[in-house]
Formats: sequence, structure tokens, C-alpha cells
Amino acid sequence: MANTWPSERRLIGTKIQRLDGPEKATGRAKYSFDINRPGMLHAIIVRCPYAHAKLKSLDTSAAEKLPGVKAFHQIAKNGTELFYAGEEVIGVAADTEEHAMDAARAIKIDYEILEHLVMEEDGLASKGKNTVGGRGNLIPGEEDTKGNLDEAIKHAEAVVEGSYGVPVISHQCLESHGLVAEWDPDGNLTVWCSTQATYYTAQGLAQYFKIPVTRVKCITHYMGGGFGSKFGPDVQGIVGAELAKKAKAPVKLMLDRASEIAAAGNRPSAYGTVKIAGANDGKIIAYQVDSYGTPGAGTSRTVGPLPYIYEPEHTKVKHTVVRLNRGNQRAMRAPGHPQSSVLTDCAVDDLAAKLGLDPLQVRLRNLPPNDPEAVKQAPTSIRALRHTIYTKEIDIATKLANWQKVWHPPGKGPGAGPVKHGIGMAIHTWGGAGQGPNDTTTTISSDGSVLLQCSTQDLGTGERTVMAIVTAEVLGLEPKDITVRIGESQFGRSGGSGGSTTCPGTAPAALNAGVAARDALLAKIADRLDAKASDLTIEPGQIVDKTNNKKWPWKQACAKLGMDSVKGVGNWTPGLSNNGVGGVQIAEVMVDTETGVVRCTKVVAVQDCGMIINKLTCESQVAGGVIMGVNYALFEENIFDRHTGRQVNPDMEFYKLGGIVDMPKIIVHMHDMPERGVIGIGEPPTISTCAAISNAVHNAIGVRVPFAPFTPQNVLAALAKKGNA
Repeated sequence: MANTWPSERRLIGTKIQRLDGPEKATGRAKYSFDINRPGMLHAIIVRCPYAHAKLKSLDTSAAEKLPGVKAFHQIAKNGTELFYAGEEVIGVAADTEEHAMDAARAIKIDYEILEHLVMEEDGLASKGKNTVGGRGNLIPGEEDTKGNLDEAIKHAEAVVEGSYGVPVISHQCLESHGLVAEWDPDGNLTVWCSTQATYYTAQGLAQYFKIPVTRVKCITHYMGGGFGSKFGPDVQGIVGAELAKKAKAPVKLMLDRASEIAAAGNRPSAYGTVKIAGANDGKIIAYQVDSYGTPGAGTSRTVGPLPYIYEPEHTKVKHTVVRLNRGNQRAMRAPGHPQSSVLTDCAVDDLAAKLGLDPLQVRLRNLPPNDPEAVKQAPTSIRALRHTIYTKEIDIATKLANWQKVWHPPGKGPGAGPVKHGIGMAIHTWGGAGQGPNDTTTTISSDGSVLLQCSTQDLGTGERTVMAIVTAEVLGLEPKDITVRIGESQFGRSGGSGGSTTCPGTAPAALNAGVAARDALLAKIADRLDAKASDLTIEPGQIVDKTNNKKWPWKQACAKLGMDSVKGVGNWTPGLSNNGVGGVQIAEVMVDTETGVVRCTKVVAVQDCGMIINKLTCESQVAGGVIMGVNYALFEENIFDRHTGRQVNPDMEFYKLGGIVDMPKIIVHMHDMPERGVIGIGEPPTISTCAAISNAVHNAIGVRVPFAPFTPQNVLAALAKKGNA
């Protein structure tokens, strides 16, 4: 019979301190950057300095003669076309970082410089040009239509047309991409890698070197952020392992900040012209968007579903991919959804303003209904519950934000000074489904100790604590009683930490492994306790015979194992997790109309994530998502020079990130729905923050600042345009 979550939960859903907190706070936690092996070499990658070039020749003879230089690995061959400044050319390993840099400078490389395009507006005007290879600079999308848009707009009582957009931004992982690679004399490879997927990284290296995956070990005990950009060994991982093999010595290759920003992925841009039409009662009748964005030199769409959340009867959607000589996009927290949120929810607010309505009421009027078919087939799914979830969450959020008293018509706030108050709202959704495989083993020893092993990784989100909570719940122990060993690929198969799938994928596996271990323990010791296994049950800290209420302390009962131990093996199974969540955010801002400075003062974030495992880290995840959203809205942007084709802010000095004083008061409310099972939480809370802040700025000054980030320059430009209108 399939396992189910306990109906009465002692630990699950409560606030529990992270088990790895002391290690991180004291510096005992070892990241890939901290790994130093005996005889280790240091490596760097030489990168193309041009946005578009062909590699004509490469000569390492001078570099080979320098002190400490041990190995080279050429990545781009002669004649290779390179499509962005920062693309990899050759790796070099030496005994010190300084010697590696000396060698890199001594390598003679000759390029044929080619025409490049790095600005979206130039790419849009580049019909017929091909500076990126393959399908060319523009990939126009087909129009996706529903209903009769032209007729709907013609007969609508209000029509608004506006432009909205968000730029390319960088992941800015605090720990950059990279690894330490070491081969043993028998041809086995161990890597200490900053990765979101230990098992996939081991697989990728095994496939590249054409060796069994059992001969590759990937270790990621701690890592400093990935946000969707760290799956598989990647170029630097392959190069590091190649250099280690050639030099017959361990090699550390961790990217510097400029390389991290240029080549390790980004969130793509999205800009669009939206026409939205509605009735006097606030019903959205039609939605049209013509959007574009750049994934760099790649070919992926840069938006998610459009329109977002709402389902007007008449729609027309078109998206053009603008390929540029920039590094390729990679998944970044809810790929496409933050962009779609801006392109939809900002237009909804503008329609509400045109109709003279409170945008709260417009949203309530247009929430998608619960799907009747889903209600019958999957009653706990997001489609079966979406109207119910959003309605409840909006009610909670508006009360926490005091919306009824604080909201005012756009540009009509109280006070006569230059600093204006605004409040805005946006909603979002995401999948967050559990999935397998996530091989998990729980071992109970005769001294009462419990060991849980799984190759899944902890990105800093509290995965160790999640698995310990579930295991402790099943075994009647405390989380600190569970030894959790994760982040090593040889522990078995596990999924990558992407799509908010880690907790809903591993928590069920931990439950199943814990139940299997519990049952094996009771079966093993029943005769030794003069009881039947079916009569034994576990209560906090003890094992109880239900027939006579006889009790044995946990360790005393486990001692009956003698020289034995018991193991339980578990994996993800359907029914314990779910797919799809809803969330609502309300932001408040103060805008100085003289300087253009926007200060976000408060964000209320109401988030569904099904059944909460650890409320403390769950709330922390939501707050962290809001912080990323605030940065997206107010500060972040990859800025390129049109003429050189290079990014001018590839560092943490000129790539602006908000500090502590820039962050708002964040009020998190977890909309706990245990009947839905576990659902991921990592990505959803960062989706709607930018749109909510955009709407708050509009509410403050009465004019839309069309494009993020909402910097003083962009705010003042919008105000000037309003003044000249």
C-alpha cells in the first residue's frame, strides 16, 4: 500500500532551525572554492575578447616555457567562429594562479574580427543579417490567436495600448561556476563541483571521457547559489578535468567574476507592445502582445505563457527571438514567468486606470475559474483550485497590506511634496512538481543512530533539514538525531535542483525510505521484544506495544538489533507531491519626483506551496525570492557597448545589486495547504515582484515607467514625457 503523509504532524510544517547553520556560520562548511588537494594546480580559461570573430591561429610555444606551466587544453579549434566576447578558447593550468595568468597572456592568438550586434534595437533592424550563425539574428514567431481580437477591441468600452519590458540580467551566483578535478592512478575521476545536479554532472563527465559513470564521483556538500545556471559539468568542468588528466595532478578551475557574468548564463530580456481591452465592469475582453527579447546567441523564446494567469476570450500573441552576440541565456528562477508577469499584470493595471477602477477589483473579476474537469480528475491540482487559491490569497494579501485604506487612484496620493507614495499588486503561478528518481537510503543502527543518504544537493535552501525533518517525523526522533549525507553522486540517482523540484522530489523519497526502515526495524526486533511487529508502533522517542502499552526508549529498542542494522530504501512516488502553485504580492514604494529615486518600502508576499515541510526555511525562500525580484525591478541590467560588443559592467562594482538598506520590509504569509502534498517553492516568489513594483510606481506618479530597472533615469524620462504630453 502506498505511503501517505501523517495526518497528525509533530515536526512537518513547524519552524525548525537549519542543521547546517553552525557549519556555515563558523566557516566549517567547505565549498568548491575551499577545496585544496595535495599538488593542486590552478587553471583559467582564455576567452575571445571580440563579440564576433574567427579563430585564425593559436600558438602556446612561448607560454609553455614559462615557470610553473603544466598543461593546456584547446577548446576552440583554428577556423572556429566565436559568437560573443567571453567565449572559451583555451584552458591553461599552472602551479599558481599568477603563473596561469602569465601563461594566458603569453599565448599568441590571431583573430579575424567580424561584424557583431549586441543591442536589441539593432537586432530588430537587422533583417537578413547573420552575426550568430544558424538561423540568423531574427527568428520571428508565428501568431497565436484565439477568438476574434479585432472585433472585440472594436466593441470594447476601454482600450489601452502600452509598452513594457525587462532587460537581460545575470545570475550573479555568489560562488562562481567551476570545480576541482582529480584523477586517481586507476582512471577514476573525482570532482568537487559547484553544481545543481551532482548525478547529472557525474553522468556528463562520464559520457565525455567515455568511462562508466561508476568511475566518476561528483561531490557538492555546499554550494553558493545557482538559480538555474549550474547543471552538468559545463565547459569549465570539462576543461578542468581535461587539464587534470593531462597534467596528472588535481586542478582547480573556478570562474572569475567577469567570466561568470559573460559566459555562465543570464536571464533573457523581454519587451512588448500590449493592447488590452475591457468592459466598464472590469472584465478583460481582449489581449494582444507583440513581444521580442534576446537569449544571446541562442534560439530560445524569452517569455513564458501570454497572457499570464488571466484568460480573456480574444487574444493574439507574437514573440520574436532577437539573437545577438552575447552569452547564451540559461534558466533563471521561473524561466519566462517574470517576463510574462510584467507584460500582463502591468497592462491590467493600466486598463483599470483607464476604467477608473481599483485594480484589485479588476483582478478579482478576471481570475480564471476552477477547471470543472480538473475538479473531477485531480481535485488538489492547481487547475482545480486556482480561483479558490487566488481569491483567498488576494484577500489575505490585501488585509496584510491594508489595501482598502492605502490604495489611491494613480498619481492621486496624499501629500503635496515631491515624494509620492504608491502601491501595486501582481499575481503568479509556477509548477514545482515532484519527480524521480531520487534514490534514498535510511539506515538504523543498533546504537539508535540514523543515517540518511541521497545524492541530491543543497543549494543553500535547507535540503538537509527537510530530509531530516521527514525522517525524524516517521521515526519519532528529532531532526538533530538524523545524520544526513547528501551531495555525492555515488549515493544513487537524483534529479537536478531545477524547476523547484528538489523538495517535492526528495521529501517523498525520504518518507518512503523512513517508513521502510521503520518497518524493517519493527520486524527485526519484534521477537526480541516478545511482541508482534504488527502491534508495535513508534511514538516520540520510544517504541510502544499497542496491546499492553509497554514502552521501550528508542535506543534501548534499537539495541535489540545486536550486531545488525536495518535499511530502508525509498524513492519518489506519485501522490505525495503535487504540481502548480499560486501566489500574490503587493508592493509599496516611495518615488521622489525630483530625483527619480524609487524606494521599495514594503512587500507583502502570500504564497501557496502545498504542504510545508519546514516553515522557517519556506518563509526564508519566499523572502529571498522577493529580494531577487526587488533587484530585478530597481537595479539589475547587463549593459553592453554597441561598438566593442562587450559588457561594460561585468563585475560587482558596476553591476548594481541592492544592499540591506535598499530592501523593503517583507511580510511573508505561507498559504499552507497540506491536502495538496509537497510542492516546490524556490522559484514562484520571485516572479511577480517586478510587476508589483512597476504597478506601485505607476500608482505613485500616475505615469507608467515602461522598462525596468526603474532607475532615476527611467523614472525622470517617464515624468518628462508625461509633462510634455
